[in-house]
Amino acid sequence: MGGVGNPGCKPKSENSPLASDSSDELNRLNAQIESQPQNPDAWFARSRYFSKNQLFDKAGLDAQKALSIDSGRADIWLHLADLSFTTKKVEQAGKQIERALQIDPEGEDANLRMGELQYYLGKYPESFKHLDVVIRKNPYQARAYFTKGMAFKEMGDTGLAISSFQTATEQDPSYFHAWMQLGQLHAEKQSDLAVLYFKNAIQVNPAKQESYYALAFYYQQTGRVQQAMTTYLQLLEIDTKHVPSMHNLGFLLLFGKNQPDQALVWFEKALKLDPEFVQAQYHKGYCLELLDKKSEALLAYRAALALNPNMALAQQGL
Repeated sequence: MGGVGNPGCKPKSENSPLASDSSDELNRLNAQIESQPQNPDAWFARSRYFSKNQLFDKAGLDAQKALSIDSGRADIWLHLADLSFTTKKVEQAGKQIERALQIDPEGEDANLRMGELQYYLGKYPESFKHLDVVIRKNPYQARAYFTKGMAFKEMGDTGLAISSFQTATEQDPSYFHAWMQLGQLHAEKQSDLAVLYFKNAIQVNPAKQESYYALAFYYQQTGRVQQAMTTYLQLLEIDTKHVPSMHNLGFLLLFGKNQPDQALVWFEKALKLDPEFVQAQYHKGYCLELLDKKSEALLAYRAALALNPNMALAQQGL
């Protein structure tokens, strides 16, 4: 995301400490390879450096060089598989994990990677086979339980999915995504355990927007207008440009509190950031109609229909 004043897009100054530290580390790794060209660990270390700096092609070449020296290193095969998966070479990643499993069939990391890959490919029985190896070797491996939970969820077995996600959080109470899955599954059942789980997700990672939004939306869906509004406002303290929260605040003020004048403020804020947000455009028109500003309401309804000519509510409003 470019833009003036965005420090993330600023070129690193040659004199900046960050650039200097990075350069020093790379120089050290280059020197290590030069002095020990037949040491696979030297190439592996530089590959990890390149990967950390998102130079994936260079990282892959160094990993392959390390394996050309010692092809019996399961850890390097798994690192190479991670690079392949990151660069969307999924089939290649599978073959590389398979090489690691040939070296160490009971290896926890290799079986975990293969279990996750097979889940990604939708091959759930094969995924379970590898994840069960992981759990047998390490019953505290939260990622294995989480992946099983995701597979059970996609298979439609909500009970086993919930059980797996709960076990993941028991092994790792800071497992944000497991708390979120528990919240979502209970929200679908309209169980107030969803509130507890979403709040746990907020507690373990207060900077993540999706947990606030999920909690606020659950409150909204279950008719708790004030709690929903409070939570959307908390989210907007974290991200002042979160358009769906602005729209939903307007919706709650309009339909939950019958305050079209205040609702209009939020719909206009949302549209300022996202002029193509068709629901906000329609609701703006509805607010204006309720406020007896009919010529402005017509313009808003027409703008909504320009975005979606088939929007029945906007047609009716017009």
